[in-house]
Amino acid sequence: MAWKQQLTLNNAALIKLIWVLPTAVSILLVEPSMHTGIAVPVPFLTIIVCVGIAGALGGLRAGLLAGGLAAAFVVRAYFEQFGPSSLTGGVPQTAIGSALFISIGILLGRLKDQRDTSVQSLREKEQILETLLDKEIAEKDRQAAKVAESEARLRTAVRIAGVGHYSFRVETGNCEFCSDQHAEHFGLTPDDFRSRTAGPNPELFYVHSDDHDIVLDANRRTNSGEAHVFEYRAVRPDGEIRFIREIEEPVFDHTGEVVENVGASIDLTDLRQAEIRLRQSQRIEALGTLTGGVAHDFNNLLAIILGNLELSLENRQADDWRDLIGEAIKATKLGADLTKNLLSFSRRAHLEPRRLNLNQSIEKTMTWASRVLPETINVESALETGVWDVELDAASVENAIINILLNARDAMPAGGKVTIETANMKIGDEYVNQRDEDIAPGRYVMLAISDTGHGIPSDKTDAIFEPFYTDKPVGQGSGLGLSMVHGFIKQSGGAIHVHSEVGVGTTFTLYFKATTQPAPKPKSEIAEELHPASERAEVLVVEDEVGVIRILERVLEGAGYAVTTAANGDEGLQKFKSFGRFDLLLTDVVMPGTLQGPALAKEIRSIDPDIPCIFMSGYASEATVHGNGYRPSDIRLMKPVSRTDILHAVSKALNPGKEND
Repeated sequence: MAWKQQLTLNNAALIKLIWVLPTAVSILLVEPSMHTGIAVPVPFLTIIVCVGIAGALGGLRAGLLAGGLAAAFVVRAYFEQFGPSSLTGGVPQTAIGSALFISIGILLGRLKDQRDTSVQSLREKEQILETLLDKEIAEKDRQAAKVAESEARLRTAVRIAGVGHYSFRVETGNCEFCSDQHAEHFGLTPDDFRSRTAGPNPELFYVHSDDHDIVLDANRRTNSGEAHVFEYRAVRPDGEIRFIREIEEPVFDHTGEVVENVGASIDLTDLRQAEIRLRQSQRIEALGTLTGGVAHDFNNLLAIILGNLELSLENRQADDWRDLIGEAIKATKLGADLTKNLLSFSRRAHLEPRRLNLNQSIEKTMTWASRVLPETINVESALETGVWDVELDAASVENAIINILLNARDAMPAGGKVTIETANMKIGDEYVNQRDEDIAPGRYVMLAISDTGHGIPSDKTDAIFEPFYTDKPVGQGSGLGLSMVHGFIKQSGGAIHVHSEVGVGTTFTLYFKATTQPAPKPKSEIAEELHPASERAEVLVVEDEVGVIRILERVLEGAGYAVTTAANGDEGLQKFKSFGRFDLLLTDVVMPGTLQGPALAKEIRSIDPDIPCIFMSGYASEATVHGNGYRPSDIRLMKPVSRTDILHAVSKALNPGKEND
């Protein structure tokens, strides 16, 4: 590369020497005229001009060469005496003329080279500046692209996070800036928000009336120079209430005065609603735990009462007491239903779902439910033909219908109309999101019960499903009815929605998931064969409640079984190891000691893997637990258990091949 550059420079220097040619030509043209003796000053002037052109256009080398040629011509003319002596002159004239030619060539050539050097330097600097400028422009473009990308990311993050921002001038009270997201929190456009909040006393149209003091206090604190975080309820133009949190800070001028308030806002409605649902769930969970414990003890008591009453019926000398004892048994069973209702609102009821047709359940319920409705209430039904089957606990369905009908009756003391409707529905994701339903998309059967009563105020619609909530006079309502309905529906995987208008009426809409399994073939009803007493099967009964174990012992021994009892799991395992082989284990689920029912079964089955087991519990969640110690073939009973159910369960466990249920 260096030699090419040098060659280029040499070629450029040779090209500049071309400007010597005019001087050489002029000398050649002047010389003949001098030999003729007719030389005049004009040719000499021409040579001077040509030397000047060589220097001015060719540079120092060309000017020096042209000046040297001209000086040589003058010296030669002196020695050869070209032309008249007056023109050639003497030595001084010759020396001056030669010096003049050379000086002109050198001077103009040097000026030309200096000018070229300056121009080249300027061009190089210009190129450097252009390069630097291009780099600066490229860097500026890169920085602008980065800023644009960062701003785009920030806008995206703000949009995703739902953060709005704004600013207010303290002096005027006007909103100087309002982002789209901030205005969207209130269902407005930025222009609408700025126009409606202008002035020193801004209109708090978008703030819930109960929260005006919160916003005004926050404004005063920010205007006084204090940063503040506050939360309030906003009311949109359509009446929807949103929960808004704002973080506001003051902006100071050079004198320390607050001139502007800037802030950011975020919509916390979804979070607050989730917290409300969580608190409700926690209340129900706590109440369910309490209720479950009460139900466990209550069911044990009922088991004792029921067992004693049933055994009393076998005493043939007590014929006069049979009716009273029969009523007592009926009351005991009603007590068991009461514990089931207490558990239903906490979603811990022991449900026995089976395939049923909702229309048939409604018709069956209405055959006797009309007794609870006065004649002033007209009942109409619009039951869709061919509704899908559902899998529900039949008694709980009837209980839900009755509870809603009773509420309708109380809402229409002067009479009115009740409408019962059913329909098949396919619920998709969009419907669930719009209604905020806590159900999975799929096929559902809808049951709607409407009345023309006084209606429910909007501020009470969320509270009607709360346990023990009631607006009825003391003694006319426990507040458990709708909470039990809500708990049953949620436990069954459905949903309940209420729509009410004061003075118009109320509609309860229930959604039950349709079964996807084909209808089973009807079974022939064959009486279950009990285990023959002659075989004298050995039964190990493990139960911590003395009264219950006494009843079980008498029932089983009365049926011909050999019974060995234990008060807890540890004692049961010891007796199993000591007394030899047993044909059946009948055990409670929860007992004192280290071995609970499932753990006891696991230990015993490590010795005798084929022993059948029956588990009893006074609490539904215990009776449905799956885990170590349980097998699918095991029978689980919910206390209180009647004598017949106990004997049937024992017979079924001892005869697994004869399942006629």
